[in-house]
Amino acid sequence: MEGDHKRSELVQLLSHVLETLSEDEQQDVLSHVQQKKDGVPISAFRATLSSLEIVVRYLRDVRRKQFKEIATILNRKLSTIYTTYQKSQKKYPHSLDCSDRSVILPLSIARDRTYSVLENIVAYLKEKESLSFTQISVLLHRNYSTVQTVYRRYCVKNNLNPKKEERRAHGAWAHRRGNHGGSS
Repeated sequence: MEGDHKRSELVQLLSHVLETLSEDEQQDVLSHVQQKKDGVPISAFRATLSSLEIVVRYLRDVRRKQFKEIATILNRKLSTIYTTYQKSQKKYPHSLDCSDRSVILPLSIARDRTYSVLENIVAYLKEKESLSFTQISVLLHRNYSTVQTVYRRYCVKNNLNPKKEERRAHGAWAHRRGNHGGSS
């Protein structure tokens, strides 16, 4: 009962905050919340498939989308989606695990063709979710060095310094000050 009361208070508080925003700002907030809900759960990446195969399988098997709709969502050719799905079924005939929804990857990250799907996912987890390479490698079931290399590639394509971005993303400046052993 205590949890229900706290939830009710939270809903009232959020409603009050939303009322203070303009209509456009309210729409932005609701879109952001909806986008978080509409993504791929992180546990789907336990499958031994490529990132694109996982996203396609999730949309087809879990969300019951048609191939044409998946192609539109992911900005890919219909034939690519169909082939990806067929190959993924042969490689991994099991159902995807969608039990862990602690991190939801928005579908928009698989849509950007400038980067590979894995590059987009690693960059999202690193920059938006502020996760370490170790945490990302565990969540995606990928080798630590693979995750690091993928992020480095993303940074190079973006003309960013990967080391500087890593420090910025994790507040490592404070951490480094603590390593010097000097007084503050």
